[in-house]
Amino acid sequence: MSNGYMKRSVILVSLFSLLLLPGCWDHRELNELGVVSALGLDLNERGKIQITVQVINPQAYITKGQEGKAQTRILTSEGETFFDAVRGLMTKSGDRLFYPHNQVIVIGEDLARAGVKPILDFLERDPEIRLFTWVLLTEGKAEEVVRAPSDESLISAMHVMLLVDDYYSASKSIPRNILEFATMVYSEGIEPVLGKIEFYEEKGNPTYQLIGGGAFKGDKLIDWLDAGEARGYLWVHNDVNGGIITAYTKEGAENQAQADGSSGLGERISFEIIRTKSRVKPVLEGEKLSFVIDLDVTCNLGERTDNKETITKEDFKELEKILSQAVIGEVQGIVDKAQKELRSDILGFGLTTKRKYPDYWNQHKEQWEEMFPELEVEILVKAVVDGQGTVR
Repeated sequence: MSNGYMKRSVILVSLFSLLLLPGCWDHRELNELGVVSALGLDLNERGKIQITVQVINPQAYITKGQEGKAQTRILTSEGETFFDAVRGLMTKSGDRLFYPHNQVIVIGEDLARAGVKPILDFLERDPEIRLFTWVLLTEGKAEEVVRAPSDESLISAMHVMLLVDDYYSASKSIPRNILEFATMVYSEGIEPVLGKIEFYEEKGNPTYQLIGGGAFKGDKLIDWLDAGEARGYLWVHNDVNGGIITAYTKEGAENQAQADGSSGLGERISFEIIRTKSRVKPVLEGEKLSFVIDLDVTCNLGERTDNKETITKEDFKELEKILSQAVIGEVQGIVDKAQKELRSDILGFGLTTKRKYPDYWNQHKEQWEEMFPELEVEILVKAVVDGQGTVR
């Protein structure tokens, strides 16, 4: 065989092999992608699914200095299903929407009250949506939150992310990602709770606030939790990582009771949360089931508005008693709300029973909805005031 024939054969085989190589059929250039930063889900007035997306506009950064280019654009679409609505966005976007960098998903109240399982099916099935994306509720429409501007960031979704990252500084909201939320929805013995985002104008300035949450029964939103109830919930779930607890001094509490009104600012205390640990223990005696919520709380004394020095052991014992009562009050508030108002086991008592007493759970889980509101709950708090700060 001649050398020329060999070379031609090799070239032909190589070209044929190139035809067989796999290619990226859905390959898109970067400038053809629309990077989604926020996603809002609503049930609109026509009873259809409405999706609102906030899409980052790269041209606004490429042409930096030119006025008139918005950093984001907003698109909406409606459909019979979530997938249908998402595909509808393609008729408006002009580029392929890219979801892996999405920061937050906001669910509107109407949709949450109708039920979230269809949402979760879509979110879990779509490979582009990360399961660690944060999910929040809002009173009213999610579209309004996604469309809202921010003074903090050119991309408002980034501002919301900052609030989520810093939630522990107050521990007054309950952010959950898709995976955590879905686990609660599908788990036996616990009902879901989600954090709430609010948007409003404060003296003409756009303002976001991550505060409180929404309580579910099954997959349906049934009521809202305020800031104190949200922290009560976090106490029970061993998820308080910081924040400030305020209380009256002993004299302030007495004056408050006597005056039947505010005693002003002169007799208040602020404790800064340093460390916490909580445990929920089911106790089964015969056929009687009860619960003990056991909390260890360590705080610093951050402020005394009566300017009284705290030096002696007795002073600290008094502060620890005040702190203990304040924490018990927050926990008792959410226990009462869950049992008497919501009648929904958002505290996860059923799940702890299932783990510790599986036979008892299997025998009684069908009656749990009736049993839960009647369960006796004891709250034990060991409070330590570790320091009084330095007054200079």
